[in-house]
Amino acid sequence: MEDCRTRYPLLLVHGLNCRDDWIFSYWGPLTDHLRARGAAVYLSGQDAWGSVPGNARALLRRAEDILAETGAEKLNLIAHSKGGLEARYLISSLGFAEKTASLTTICTPHRGSKAAAEWLARERVCRLIGPALEGFWRARGDQEPDFQAAVSALTPEAMARFNQENPDNPLVYYQSWAARLDRPVWDPMDRVQLWITKADGPTDGLVSPDSAVWGNYRGALECVSHQDAVGGRRRKRPGFDAKEFYIRLVQELAEFGF
Repeated sequence: MEDCRTRYPLLLVHGLNCRDDWIFSYWGPLTDHLRARGAAVYLSGQDAWGSVPGNARALLRRAEDILAETGAEKLNLIAHSKGGLEARYLISSLGFAEKTASLTTICTPHRGSKAAAEWLARERVCRLIGPALEGFWRARGDQEPDFQAAVSALTPEAMARFNQENPDNPLVYYQSWAARLDRPVWDPMDRVQLWITKADGPTDGLVSPDSAVWGNYRGALECVSHQDAVGGRRRKRPGFDAKEFYIRLVQELAEFGF
């Protein structure tokens, strides 16, 4: 079956606190499912805790390698969470627009995350957690882990500046999805929402649907957490099947001529 064969290769861009070469796959079995249906799928390989500009530069190197390997003129970027910001920086600040056919962002805090601001306000906790996370991921391949820079970039104030400095490029098709935990479920992200973002309304645990809107907004995945939106935890949610969601997403890109 070749119904996921797109004109341009797919580059999946992960978010915070994971690496593509980590034992637990960020995207779960999705890459295998898509490849089995004809898609040319590549992983991004940036740091788990790198800054947005630093990770975008790593993303640029990876993207150029893929273009050289495949002979393709452009890529389709599919990005989750902070990875969507790194993809936007790649396109707008690093001049990759002419080589980007589309950018799909999922649960990306385009207008910031109140949870990030709340974390930074807990300075004592950050002083403990930050160095521990940096050390953990540096030992597993991170080149420039920077907890403070990574989290600070996700606040609403930082994202207001980011959006001014990284406007959309008309050469690129932008689309987005959000997720929302709109009723009580047992999920670590649900507990984060209750603890940190009580005043933020229903979110996916970290990012509100309003913040995730960018370009052609396709809607919110209901009763789906920030982590489950990528299917890496291989859990089934009522009304949401990560495998079917991403297969349909890629089929649409193929239908659009991307």
